[in-house]
Amino acid sequence: MATNDALSDLFLAGRYRLHQRRGAGGDGVVMDAIDEQLQRPVAVKILSSDWAATPMAERRFRAEAQVASSLTHPNVNAVYDWGIDHFEGVARPYLVLEYLSGGSLRDILDRGRLLSPSQALVVGLDACRGLDYIHRRGIVHCDLKPATLVFGDDRHLRLVDVGLSRIVAEQTWADPTAVGIDAARYASPEQAQGVASPPGAPSDIYSLCLVLIEAVTGQIPFASDSAVATLNARIDKLMPVSADFGPLASVLERAGRPLPADRFTASEFGRALMQAAERLPRPALIPIAGSSLFSDTTGGMRRPSDPTGPTLRPVSDVPGEDEAVETPVLAGALAAPVLAVPGTADAVMAHTPIAVPVYDQAGEPRRRGRSWILASLVLVLALVAGGLVAYRMFATTSHVIPDLVGVAKGVAENQIADNGWTVVVRTERSEIQPVMGNIIRTDPPAGTKLGEGKPFTLVVSDGPPLPKLVDLNGMTLDAATATLTGLKLAISVAGQEYDEVAAAGIVLTWKVPDQPSLTAGTEVTPGTTVSVTVSKGPSPRIVPALSGLDVAGATAALAAVQLTVVRADDIFSAAIPVGQVADQSLPAGTKVDRGSSVTIAISKGPDLVAVPSLSGLDFASAQAAIAGAGLTVGTVTGNTAGVLYAVQVGPNAVAVGQQIPRGTPIDLYYF
Repeated sequence: MATNDALSDLFLAGRYRLHQRRGAGGDGVVMDAIDEQLQRPVAVKILSSDWAATPMAERRFRAEAQVASSLTHPNVNAVYDWGIDHFEGVARPYLVLEYLSGGSLRDILDRGRLLSPSQALVVGLDACRGLDYIHRRGIVHCDLKPATLVFGDDRHLRLVDVGLSRIVAEQTWADPTAVGIDAARYASPEQAQGVASPPGAPSDIYSLCLVLIEAVTGQIPFASDSAVATLNARIDKLMPVSADFGPLASVLERAGRPLPADRFTASEFGRALMQAAERLPRPALIPIAGSSLFSDTTGGMRRPSDPTGPTLRPVSDVPGEDEAVETPVLAGALAAPVLAVPGTADAVMAHTPIAVPVYDQAGEPRRRGRSWILASLVLVLALVAGGLVAYRMFATTSHVIPDLVGVAKGVAENQIADNGWTVVVRTERSEIQPVMGNIIRTDPPAGTKLGEGKPFTLVVSDGPPLPKLVDLNGMTLDAATATLTGLKLAISVAGQEYDEVAAAGIVLTWKVPDQPSLTAGTEVTPGTTVSVTVSKGPSPRIVPALSGLDVAGATAALAAVQLTVVRADDIFSAAIPVGQVADQSLPAGTKVDRGSSVTIAISKGPDLVAVPSLSGLDFASAQAAIAGAGLTVGTVTGNTAGVLYAVQVGPNAVAVGQQIPRGTPIDLYYF
């Protein structure tokens, strides 16, 4: 592979003669060159052989180069040509670029020069124009830094390395822990967190914000001694912007917010810079680097064959006047028109060639004739001048009103500055023109002619209409949230309260915490938080003790706490008298919702059964008879093969048919 010095004086692609090296980086070397076919200076970027080392790498280069060469914008470095050539048998891709002799922003900073906020605004505006152009085409720069912001002879800035920087970024950020310090200095928080590889358009905006701050202060926000420390320092951190930036401070703060969604787009960034420009002093010229060996060193002289060189043209070609005076006039220049008042002899004079002869001393008649011509000429010129003065005294110049709708106020005022109108500015809020400072309409409207000195009104947007507070009481929390979101307001739940009227989830009260006196219909700024208190529904009820109450008493006790009674089948109870509550479905003290039901069972008294007849039955048959009657066999005394002589419940004898509680044990006595 040829060395950088060995590249000098080589022909690339049989067309581009390489000269001195301009710079080098990890991805290749940039050379000054001459396009011998078009005889113009160009810059040639010769990339590392790695860019064509594999078929996949070569395909990727060709795809990005094709896209880059299709871009045409005043703030994007033009790619004239591209291809792959061989140096000492090694294939190396190359790009032929627009020659930029003004140096980069990095060159300015390296010379110890800083920009004023006004100059930084000019740089930012050019960069935003270029970024908006590439972002709208789905291209992200990915490597925005002072070295990739380069000036042309016209002092306007270009974005360089568009397209190729995306490939470099993919390789660089494949492993965020291995990122170098130079890439880390201008990286966005999402790159630092490893969530954007390659980064998106908001990352370009964040990087541009860092560059502009460095251009004014000489310091990169969050920069540290290591790449890791630099990246970690800007995660979830607001951009530190000094008040010394004046109107630029708020613009840069928005562009450098930690969350991508909170930042400007490139077009929004540019519009914000234009609005800030109205409140900043006029910038001095940016101290770009000097031109290189390819600058014009001829002092503006042209070749003899150049058809735009100066020529001589006679003032008059009136026949017979062989002493007419010749005046040099640049070929192609427009002669100033002669003003003539319509309807007078001046109108004829405006189109009549005038010869200015030279007097000789050979004869008085010739002198008197010439004197008469001069006197006539003076008289005519006096009439013309008088007519012009009278015309200007009595005529009113009118101008057509341009279409200024949607234009920034400062730009609009510049467009009409020379029209002599008395400009009146009114502001109002507008949904159609929500950007603050843009023109909503003019009075008179566009296309109308308006005389100088007449009043001309610019109606300027004061931003979108302010949302009005609405009464949220009685809405569900979901409905209130949707309503406030639609108005671009925020909502917070201050708390929940029991309410005997409003169901759970219904808004009971609302207020703006910072201004609690505001009522529905009041205008507030977007983003204002409205605090609401939400109902938890009625307070819970405590179930009363119902045991021992009759049906009416139990019903009344439940109704007193807004609960209802449900009656189950009556049950036997040895403990609760007949007609009283023997059981309830919810124990006393239980908390339930208002309107809940409690089931009760009423006592039928104890469950009594008749004592069966056991006479003449053997022991087995006696056991079966006792069980069949719902009683149990108790104590058995004596020989069960003998005669049953007594049946008792405890110490008491029982008779056949006597009613006793079910399950009572029956004692049997045998001898």
